[in-house]
Amino acid sequence: MQDDLTSKIPFRDNMRNIRNLLLEVHQIDKSYYAINGIRIGLDSVKGALGLVLAAEILELLYRGSSLEEFWRPVAMVVFVPFLLGLVSSFLWYEFVQPKRENIRRTYEGNLAAKFRSMDYSLIDSPYVKELSERMKKAHNWGGGLGDLFWKLDSILSVIFGLVCYLAVAFPLLKTIVVSCNVWMYLGLAVLAVLVCFLTSLQTRANAAYQQNLLEDYRAKCPLEIQKEYVNFAWDWSDRCVSGDYHFIKDLHLYDGYDMMEKYTSENMRHFEKLAPISNILKYAGRMGRLQGSVQRLMDLGGYLVSVAYAMLGAFPIGSVVKFAGAFTNIVRSLQGMEAQYKELALTARREASTLEMLGIRDEMYKGKLPVEKRLDNRYEIEFRHVSFKYPGAEQYALKDFSLKLRVGERMAIVGMNGSGKTTMIKLLCRLYDPQEGEILLNGVDIRKFQQEEYMGLFSVVFQDFGLLSMPLGQNIACSMEVDRELALDCLRKAGMEERVERLPKGLDTFLYQDIADDGVEISGGEAQKIALARALYKDAPFVLLDEPTASLDPLSEYEIYSGFDAMTGSKTAIYISHRLSSCRFCDDIAVFHEGRMVQRGSHEELLKDRQGKYYELWHAQAQYYT
Repeated sequence: MQDDLTSKIPFRDNMRNIRNLLLEVHQIDKSYYAINGIRIGLDSVKGALGLVLAAEILELLYRGSSLEEFWRPVAMVVFVPFLLGLVSSFLWYEFVQPKRENIRRTYEGNLAAKFRSMDYSLIDSPYVKELSERMKKAHNWGGGLGDLFWKLDSILSVIFGLVCYLAVAFPLLKTIVVSCNVWMYLGLAVLAVLVCFLTSLQTRANAAYQQNLLEDYRAKCPLEIQKEYVNFAWDWSDRCVSGDYHFIKDLHLYDGYDMMEKYTSENMRHFEKLAPISNILKYAGRMGRLQGSVQRLMDLGGYLVSVAYAMLGAFPIGSVVKFAGAFTNIVRSLQGMEAQYKELALTARREASTLEMLGIRDEMYKGKLPVEKRLDNRYEIEFRHVSFKYPGAEQYALKDFSLKLRVGERMAIVGMNGSGKTTMIKLLCRLYDPQEGEILLNGVDIRKFQQEEYMGLFSVVFQDFGLLSMPLGQNIACSMEVDRELALDCLRKAGMEERVERLPKGLDTFLYQDIADDGVEISGGEAQKIALARALYKDAPFVLLDEPTASLDPLSEYEIYSGFDAMTGSKTAIYISHRLSSCRFCDDIAVFHEGRMVQRGSHEELLKDRQGKYYELWHAQAQYYT
């Protein structure tokens, strides 16, 4: 898979990514950069000051100064760096570290809040799904604010160090400028050209090697195969490391470990062929030797220049160490600027997907009308010529659909897969808005209502419902605070009373063992009953059930249906099912086909139409329940 370092990104785009990420951190904590900058500045001053004081002590030794003359520089060597380090350490532990943790948590919290507030239509869109995959890929390769902090520290250290060592070397630089020594100018020019040439050679060699490796990899491993190998390996390793027992039990049952290990081994061998470890080690050795040679030449050049000017009497001989050290540090700082910039740009690029996600604006209109609170729950819903197709889809999921739901009625919706049944529920709950037509609540377009209030009218059990690895009571209440009597009553209505009595801690029993070691593993049917109890607990005027008994055994299914009227009371209930036999308890049945409602009536009425879709579906299933 392509690493971001080998991609050619325009400088302008890199700077935009860096700016956006830095601004995001600044918005979270406006004092972080100032405090951390002071800390790094103190560390840089400490290093440069140590060089200056060391040079002064050497000069005193060279002149044979008396012991009394040594106490001031020696005291400064001991105490000034100590005091600077003490202040730097205080800033680090008392301010910088806590601020970093707070920034990281806020950043992650903002992302979680974004998903919470984002329109479901956006969350389910191909754009956001693809963006989520990019975020996952970027964070698997590295990234995050932790990388930003450390890489920003590195580049600030280089910049502050450069400023400090330029200040130390200023007397030497001034002397060189005013000396008018042609040979010295020539020597410096040759040294500068040599350093620049070797540095450029090292950078180009590194880039060429990376690019050749990438091109070879792309030629031998198409992008589709890259994704297949890498995503498979990540998924396999992540599940095993995290102890996903839902996944591992299948491997036990089908003896799939050998297959998984062989597949992963083939993946590793494939990458080894593309970039053998021996080649990488040889390359690293060559680059290390080249970099070491460049640095040694810089050190030598700095000392030669300093010694030459000291011999000319431009400054005391003891300052050779000071100016040579300053010179080599200046050149190394300049040399390291490019690498530090690339590292920072890489981190900013990896976080660009997260910032893009945070910057997404909702598309659905947010109404302001409050929903009328009716004690009699007399709400009426009407679909009026509604058409809708999912983002990126070519075909309509619903086309010119009209339906009116009468107050307190029980409606069953049947039809083949893809006929638009679940889509109707999603539109009704305003997870999506239709492209054409309108949905009315008591004669008012639902888009005009406050979205959260409107959604509060519905209790829904979708096919792909989810339960959390939390206590049973909190799963039902979707809250830390649980009305225990109400929760137990809803579980009883959903047919879970006996199972709850056997649980070791009742409503306080954790579901699954991801968090609690004493959590219980529940069956698919039990999970469905808990989801049904959660819908009843909400006590909303509308109860929408999308295949609520798909995982239940026939006896449990019969118990649910026989008590369905008692469960829903005076609420309006819509029930979706593929099992037509389970719809007979509803007097009103709507038949969907290819995004349209093609029939509506009672079971007996619909069966009379031998040319109708319901008759076809009923007799296709009749052999299983007659």
